[in-house]
Amino acid sequence: MLFFKRNLIPFYLLSLIFFVFAFYQSYKWRWICDDAYISFVYARNLYEGSGFVFNVGERVEGYTNFLWTLLLSLGYYLKLEPQFLSLFLGIIFYLMTLFIFFYEENKKSIGKIYPLLLVHLSLFFHLHIFATSGLETSLFTFLVCFGLLLWEKEKVLLFVVFLFSALVRPEGALFLFIASLDWIIRKRSWTPVLFGVLFLGFLSFRYFYYGDLLPNTFYAKGNKGAYFSQGFYYLLYFLKSYPLYLFVLVLFGLQTYKRLKSQKENRFLLSSILLYIFYVLYVGGDFMGIRFWIPILPYISYLAFQQIHDWDLDSQIESNKKSYLLYLYSKNQILVAFLFILSAAVYADPLKIKGTRIPDWFGIVEERMFYEDHLINTSGYDTDALSEFRVAFFGAQAHFIYFLRPSFAFEAESGLTDREFAKKKVSVRGRIGHESELELKDLLDRKIEILLDNRLHGTNLPHIQYTWRSIPITFYLLSYEPAKMNSLCIRSDWNCSDLYQLMFENHWDKTQRKMFVETNGIR
Repeated sequence: MLFFKRNLIPFYLLSLIFFVFAFYQSYKWRWICDDAYISFVYARNLYEGSGFVFNVGERVEGYTNFLWTLLLSLGYYLKLEPQFLSLFLGIIFYLMTLFIFFYEENKKSIGKIYPLLLVHLSLFFHLHIFATSGLETSLFTFLVCFGLLLWEKEKVLLFVVFLFSALVRPEGALFLFIASLDWIIRKRSWTPVLFGVLFLGFLSFRYFYYGDLLPNTFYAKGNKGAYFSQGFYYLLYFLKSYPLYLFVLVLFGLQTYKRLKSQKENRFLLSSILLYIFYVLYVGGDFMGIRFWIPILPYISYLAFQQIHDWDLDSQIESNKKSYLLYLYSKNQILVAFLFILSAAVYADPLKIKGTRIPDWFGIVEERMFYEDHLINTSGYDTDALSEFRVAFFGAQAHFIYFLRPSFAFEAESGLTDREFAKKKVSVRGRIGHESELELKDLLDRKIEILLDNRLHGTNLPHIQYTWRSIPITFYLLSYEPAKMNSLCIRSDWNCSDLYQLMFENHWDKTQRKMFVETNGIR
């Protein structure tokens, strides 16, 4: 094909430029979110021999990314901290995603001066954002997109790829199941049975190790029932962010209709995309803006590009020019290509209104804008300072748990690391993953001593101050153990003067253990 390709040099030169641009942007916007640190704790504990656990001796699957966490754990053997390895792997898998679509475009775009699809994907702001984050999004996106492309070609390798995707995120099992069903119904081969057995083996491991077929995160975030109203806002948030992407969705719809009508072998494949969209709408999406759409967006854009490519071919046949749609396209080819590029390039931040920035829109946030790159830096922590304490923390404070290493940590916002709290019923739906209401009993049952934030309504608790990178942070006490507190308070980053002043004013004995709360309120 290369011998017949006109404009060879500009096509590949521009491709190289946009690959470099994509790398630069993903590196420029690199960051790590709070949730990633939960996986980091699991990875470290596994490496240190404590098992695939968050709290030593307690088996709860508080991550949603088994294979990703396993990769981060293996990094310790190479002396690679997860903060670095997660960023490195994330950018690599992002570039690999671009490459597999460039490869497909390269086979089709004979005579083209520039790589239309590659330009479109390399300009996608949220692909830059979620190339990193410390989470598995980039890896999962690569596996889903690669699997879908292999599915088109009916390559057996697709089952290997989809099996890996199912090990990275539970949603990957949807693609593995539907692809397997497709091949079995069409009697392509019985290969899917083998991979089904392998996946059942993984589920067996999960059940015997953690005591459940589903990760605890499912109960914490996705087991609250249908939430279509929030799913609608999640979709609308994406469309507000990329208003011109409606054009791509129209092209995607035309291509999908065409394939469903004339290519029976693609019906299961396209159904998997539609079912994934339905699933995201059903659970209400995610509190991180656009993150759950990322895994299928490159493939949706690819199908839209395929529609443009089909029009290119059809418009060259004289008999096809009687079609009004093709006539319009032939007269506006440059405009269509320009709109396709702009659909990814034009980004409008939904959280920026009249020059000011709001914290969230219907519970949806831009985590990168909040954290920036602050959690990449591993300095400024008083390592192991809370090693003798039982601590309750909330999602955004997971990085403190990683470095301060309490003897027991309870994620008290959604119950990611706690089986009972994750299954707690919620009366009013709200921000995904932040809907459970913490009660004093939840803390007392787990013998919590320190709260990293006081979210007990109507309670005043004694507090101490921890200085993190010159920033004073208040931690709250449920109980006081003299020996442990004294060893903490003499550390240079900790200030307990307010606590001791309160004890002096109330004539409390500093040498005696004390509970600051009772089940009926403050003592």
